[in-house]
Amino acid sequence: MATAMRAATAFFSPSVSSSPNHPKQQCPFSSARRGSARRRLRALPATELTLEELNPSVDLLRKTAEAVGDFRKTPIYIVGTDCNAKRNIAKLLANSIIYRYLCSEDLLEDVLGGKEALATFRETDEKGYLEVETEGLKQLTSMGSLVLCCGDGAVMNSTNLGLLRHGVSIWIDVPLELAVNDMLKSMGANAISDPDSFSKAMGKLRQRYDNLKERYANSDVTVSVQNVASQLGYGSIDSLSLEDMVVEIVRQIEKLVKAKAMMEAAGKPE
Repeated sequence: MATAMRAATAFFSPSVSSSPNHPKQQCPFSSARRGSARRRLRALPATELTLEELNPSVDLLRKTAEAVGDFRKTPIYIVGTDCNAKRNIAKLLANSIIYRYLCSEDLLEDVLGGKEALATFRETDEKGYLEVETEGLKQLTSMGSLVLCCGDGAVMNSTNLGLLRHGVSIWIDVPLELAVNDMLKSMGANAISDPDSFSKAMGKLRQRYDNLKERYANSDVTVSVQNVASQLGYGSIDSLSLEDMVVEIVRQIEKLVKAKAMMEAAGKPE
């Protein structure tokens, strides 16, 4: 419990959120305007990219600018299985709509001393872990222009699910194979080359996914990597770009906000 309270106290303190691992976000417009020839960023890169590497194209900025006025200053919470694809999509989304980006798992790793320390904390003190998520979400509900990439604690109890209602929650549903590959890479070359490692990791991750998918599904918006690829006529998710995913997310948020506005208008007395 002491560990949980220590982490909660420092969770979103200025010293943590502005640490060297999480530099202050810069406006992406200048980089986007350097030239029209830009590489197409795949939605499923092998590594997690930095905010600086994820500069939106001018075309993407135009597309998002048309919609962003409808939900300006509404916090956006990204949930789903943790992997490089989820984080990269969330970062590009933040840069595209000129929001700040934070990742709750990264911040907790900074406070607790790394990925292994966070994993131990989560497995040995689930109550404390959920309390930390609750504390962080409470602080963030007052922040407007923010994309928060959430850990699973954000959906694991009704209190935290309720706090997500202060913004727009988005479930980015990715193929579990991506998360497993990311997990094995973080464990080193031996894990990648061991044929049993993939099946063991997949079994563990599949069980966690099955336990949480109904909670993920409580999100306001669900955007599936496989569905977006199919809608765009791609034969494989390997053809999908990060910008494809961001355009679909913004389209779904815009659709949600307009639907809510129509319902509110219909409920008002004449």
